[in-house]
Amino acid sequence: MTVLIADNDRAVSGLLTDVLQQSGLRLRHAYDGEQARHMAREPGLKVLVCDLDMPRASGLEVLESMLDLPRPPRTVVISGYLDARVEARLRALPFVCAVLRKPFDLLAFSAMVTRLYAGGGGPAKNASYGA
Repeated sequence: MTVLIADNDRAVSGLLTDVLQQSGLRLRHAYDGEQARHMAREPGLKVLVCDLDMPRASGLEVLESMLDLPRPPRTVVISGYLDARVEARLRALPFVCAVLRKPFDLLAFSAMVTRLYAGGGGPAKNASYGA
């Protein structure tokens, strides 16, 4: 079972990796939306951490492509900017557990992903955190 971090910013991806590795989670990385779209369909993926602004396919396109999966991974969306239209589309996706605006609390993020990985509930459905 793995956690996929989909973010084209390697510094952000590295920081999230450092934080999540402390919880002993098995991590994989996608650095563009097309790669994330394919990796999100792999068996054994338990949690997806997905940025919205990526080349080749946006995070929203990645997530909407997962609607046909019988058990899509629980998803935490991260973004530096969200407009109301995109946020509404995200909240309509049943597997999106949280929407975090960068910058966000890394300890709370780690606890949330660890809880989702363990099969526990995340925060309140479609919670928003961050600045």
